[in-house]
Amino acid sequence: MDAVWLGPRGLTLPWSARYSAYGIWVVLFTSVLLVEAVLPMSVSLPPVWELVLSILATYALTGVIDHERPLASVWHLVRAEVSAPRPPKPTRPVRVSASSVRVRNVEPWW
Repeated sequence: MDAVWLGPRGLTLPWSARYSAYGIWVVLFTSVLLVEAVLPMSVSLPPVWELVLSILATYALTGVIDHERPLASVWHLVRAEVSAPRPPKPTRPVRVSASSVRVRNVEPWW
């Protein structure tokens, strides 16, 4: 039994996608439509750009999210990376003086 592709055995859809990709796509598509409804933008019928944007974002997310690395672990990873302590920035700029630069005479090659 193949639990990865949507459709009955032998009559699957013409593209291959995991079940989670359909859920991610629905969430992204409705999010894009809601953002477009809130912002003063013109809504086109049919929503072609919304479909394309949702499909591309789903493709990018499913490249990161899979059965070995679920959404919860990716979310914890992103949160840990954002809140990780960073080294302090230098308080004063590093000064370089011209006396510390060595200059040598080079004869022209022609």
